[in-house]
Amino acid sequence: MTVSRTTSTHLLQRATDCLGTAGKLLGDQPYDLRPSALAGSLATARRRLADALTEGRIAGANIEDACRILVDIEHLEEQFTKEEAVRRAAELGAVHDVAVQLRELSPREIIESAPSIVCTKLAFTRSLISAVSGSRWQPRRLYLRPELDGSPLDFSDYIASTELSLAEAPLETELVRRRVPALVAAPADDRRTHRELVSASRTPAYVAAPVMSGGKVIGLLHADRPGSGDALDPSDRDRLDTFATVLAIIYEQAVLKQRLQLQRARIEKSFGATQDMLDRISKADAILSRRAEVTADGAVGKPDDRQMVEPNSVLTFREREILSYLATGATNSQIAQALVISEGTVKSHVKAVLKKLHVPTRAAAAALYSSQARRQR
Repeated sequence: MTVSRTTSTHLLQRATDCLGTAGKLLGDQPYDLRPSALAGSLATARRRLADALTEGRIAGANIEDACRILVDIEHLEEQFTKEEAVRRAAELGAVHDVAVQLRELSPREIIESAPSIVCTKLAFTRSLISAVSGSRWQPRRLYLRPELDGSPLDFSDYIASTELSLAEAPLETELVRRRVPALVAAPADDRRTHRELVSASRTPAYVAAPVMSGGKVIGLLHADRPGSGDALDPSDRDRLDTFATVLAIIYEQAVLKQRLQLQRARIEKSFGATQDMLDRISKADAILSRRAEVTADGAVGKPDDRQMVEPNSVLTFREREILSYLATGATNSQIAQALVISEGTVKSHVKAVLKKLHVPTRAAAAALYSSQARRQR
């Protein structure tokens, strides 16, 4: 159970009052009443009160008060747990909404948009996304809320001109190796942090999470709230980690989609070249056939005989496929979807079919196809 900064004031006050009373009954030192430490203080007070009652260390006149405070603490812990569950559900909903926006972007746009989304949707003030390759750690994009632009907290110039070594940042190295997020409460005093980056950013505290793809860490997300009295807590770390997980999934999907699109374009180009070659062969066959007819009969057929041309004799395989769809009344768009080709390619094939069959319309071509089908039955 945790107590976040969004916990209601009423609950926080009740918890403070209970801890104050528990401290007096037990003769303890004052408990830590900071929101980030409140959960631990309540748990400690509950255990000590229970032990004191069991061992008879509570004066008889105070037993009733001790039991009441013990029950109140248990109720508070239950309410805090419910609030935490509601808060986490709301955060997951927010992350889902963000995911919907990112799905429409290219891989590069997803990475460039991530820091701004962290700040605008996840209640941070500043965010940095970095690429990780081997032992190198390359900051890619820094985003600050508009009110911080141009302030000493804007270290964009430093980001634009540096490449960091993970060897100089044991904490980030641990993120990459263990693939877990981190909350750094006092980076200036923590020897595991990258000293130069901490100095340039002037961060009082930050959270960080790894971004994974293909089973390995490809980047890091950092976020903080400098210049704010709102301290970071474990819920901030977990929220950033959830976003980093979703970001990685969407990024992988975008990369796969881009690769499939490129592959489809290459395949269509290859099919197009093959189709052109088949068309040329078909035309050559038609010319040779007409020459053979002239040689055998001494004359070319009358112009009206063109209407009796057999589709199978002059059309390529792909053109015969197109014609079979035309006979069903299918549109160019429907044909393109069925054959997994572009609509422009379908238009070119339809034009070739009409020309080779010497017909003016799609309907006429369909009628010729139907006529041939009846004759072959």
